[in-house]
Amino acid sequence: MKNLLLVLTILLFPFEASSEFKSDIKINSNSIEFLKESNKINFLDNVEINSEYVNIKANSATYDQNKDVISFSGTPTLIKSKKNEGLFDGRAEKILFFNDEEIHLIGNASMTYENVSVSSNVIIFNPQNGKIASG
Repeated sequence: MKNLLLVLTILLFPFEASSEFKSDIKINSNSIEFLKESNKINFLDNVEINSEYVNIKANSATYDQNKDVISFSGTPTLIKSKKNEGLFDGRAEKILFFNDEEIHLIGNASMTYENVSVSSNVIIFNPQNGKIASG
């Protein structure tokens, strides 16, 4: 398993300037592809993302620097908070992690936030303010 601590500088620099939620992210995966032409980085097989705030497990992940989003795919992809305030956990076929701290759970999505459970095809969640929407 490759440890990607250097990704903090190369990959996630834009997040640190605008978001404490995504600071100090550590990404582990079995393999990595750097796609310079499209400004993307693919993380393949046994992807695990750890930060001070969340833990995400997926089969694969892609960071798109142009869109400033990390997308995770798996069967299912799992997300869990690591803070005592605003505890949440969720699962979906795909999770999109945006720069504005908005998280989208897509496909067979379910989430529990402070003892409230939501299931839908799409769940949009902001971990900063706890706002949940489904579609």
